Amino acid sequence: MDLQGKLVLSFMAVLVAALGASGWMFYSHNRTRLADVTGAEARQLSLALALGAEDEVRTGRVAQLRDTAQELVKSRNVLFVAFLDPNGHPVAFASRDPDYYVQRGDFVRTDAAELMRVRKRRSTLFGDYVEVVAPMLTTSQASATASADDGAGGGGGSSAGRLGGYVAVGVSQAGEAAQLRRTLLSVLGIGCVMLMLSFPLSYAMVHLTVTPIRELVRVTKKITGGDLDARVEVSRTDVIGELARSFNEMVIWVKKQQQDVAAANRDLEAKVALRTSQLETAMQQLSSEIAEKEDFLRAVSHDLNAPLRNISGMATMLLMKYREKFDEDVMHRLERIKKNVDVETDLIAELLELSRIKTRRQKMEPVDVEQLVWELRGVFENDLRHRAIQLIVDTSLPMLEAERARVRQIFQNLVDNAIKYMGEGATREIHVGCTIRVNEAEFYVRDTGIGIDPDDLDKVFYVFRRGKSSAVQNTQGKGVGLASVKSIVETYNGKIWVESKPGEGTTFRFTINGKHVPASQRALEHAASRPLGEQGGAELPPEQPESLRLPPRADPGATTTPPPGATVAGAEAGAEAGAEAGADDGETLGTASTDSHEPALG
Repeated sequence: MDLQGKLVLSFMAVLVAALGASGWMFYSHNRTRLADVTGAEARQLSLALALGAEDEVRTGRVAQLRDTAQELVKSRNVLFVAFLDPNGHPVAFASRDPDYYVQRGDFVRTDAAELMRVRKRRSTLFGDYVEVVAPMLTTSQASATASADDGAGGGGGSSAGRLGGYVAVGVSQAGEAAQLRRTLLSVLGIGCVMLMLSFPLSYAMVHLTVTPIRELVRVTKKITGGDLDARVEVSRTDVIGELARSFNEMVIWVKKQQQDVAAANRDLEAKVALRTSQLETAMQQLSSEIAEKEDFLRAVSHDLNAPLRNISGMATMLLMKYREKFDEDVMHRLERIKKNVDVETDLIAELLELSRIKTRRQKMEPVDVEQLVWELRGVFENDLRHRAIQLIVDTSLPMLEAERARVRQIFQNLVDNAIKYMGEGATREIHVGCTIRVNEAEFYVRDTGIGIDPDDLDKVFYVFRRGKSSAVQNTQGKGVGLASVKSIVETYNGKIWVESKPGEGTTFRFTINGKHVPASQRALEHAASRPLGEQGGAELPPEQPESLRLPPRADPGATTTPPPGATVAGAEAGAEAGAEAGADDGETLGTASTDSHEPALG
């Protein structure tokens, strides 16, 4: 059922409810009034009989009283008339039903307040009727007493007369009730006729109201389909007409706005095309400049390395050929020349490699980080033992899908930094661990070294930035290693940061994007926020397993047996073996050399 039908039915329902309520109120009110009118009629009749029958009662003319009663019964509403003696016994009686018999107890009440009172009665013979009992006084004072409509008690209580008997009258309500019902039916009939006449009227009114709304809905659907030229054709001066006009104005405004937006989009597309062209030109120019920079770096590297190699070769030749002829001061100067040449050669190689990290990607392959840390432990074995430093792996380390040489370069630089800036504290440890989350793996390298000054924390990842403390200045380093680490981490959509307290140690943390971590390891959601060694309620024992702990030893000549497959460089490599250890599968990483350290790193 549509809105129009619902409105018509609602309107008709309201009319029916109003008609029914009005009929019920009319009937109830008039029925009450009918009872009051019938009671007044019965009271007046009984009082008139009591006054008019005084002589007959005093003289004992019963036949005349009976004739009077029979004449009254023949009237329309009188059901019965009874004349009673003072004791309540019937003297004369007449009724519409000849078999109706009046007993004393039917009328006489010992309470004088019941006299002249209208009593509503109902019987199977007469139906609903009212009954009134009036006293008859045999003195001249009776009229004065009876003139009181309420019958203040004429039952022999007056000192001016005596009680001569009673008159009982029954008046029917059936006729008036029937007339009332007929009137009610007439009113209801007229109401039904009006209701039937109002149905088409209400339908027409609702139709006039709903039709503009339907037109509005039709136009709205056309506008939704993209037709902004559609308009609501409603010519009315009421609220609906005002709504239609407002709607048309809104459509015109929307169309104008759409045209403005289309024009703005065209301008924007032209600007985007222009900016895209400019960006492409800039990118080409940048690519050309990067290529030129790489060519320049290669040329500079070659041009600088060539004379440096010659200088180094000449110094080496002089040391080997004329060692016996040169005095000690000359030999010392030649050795310093050779050493400085080696340092500059390494620095050139590191800078060249730093420029290639993001532009020259290597082969992606599975990398076992835990195995890689074992290899680095072998590389730094000599420094670890001589400086009594323990390299501890706190947790299981995951597999990565990455460039093996770059991952090795990260850990090698961080561990080498920790060794260089360990200091002379009682606790000398380097911890490596990892936390696997759903979308990334977070690694850390923590040491118990000298720490970093708070003023230097934001500078550690810049090239050639070193701390100002004496401990840092007295430690060899070039300031390139951490810049290389940061560049590598960023190529894996990760980030790196440092946490440090002077005198307590330093922790370097970095993340690797989850797409480089196998799904089988990332699916362990219960390991998302805690180290692997703490999962499942199992805790690592206070002492690390021997396979993960490298204890210090006094004998520098001893060796350590790595796990199967691990590569351990010889002790003679020392700290200077870092550069050669960075070579993996033919790749030589200058930034992995052991003399590329940052300021104040623990």
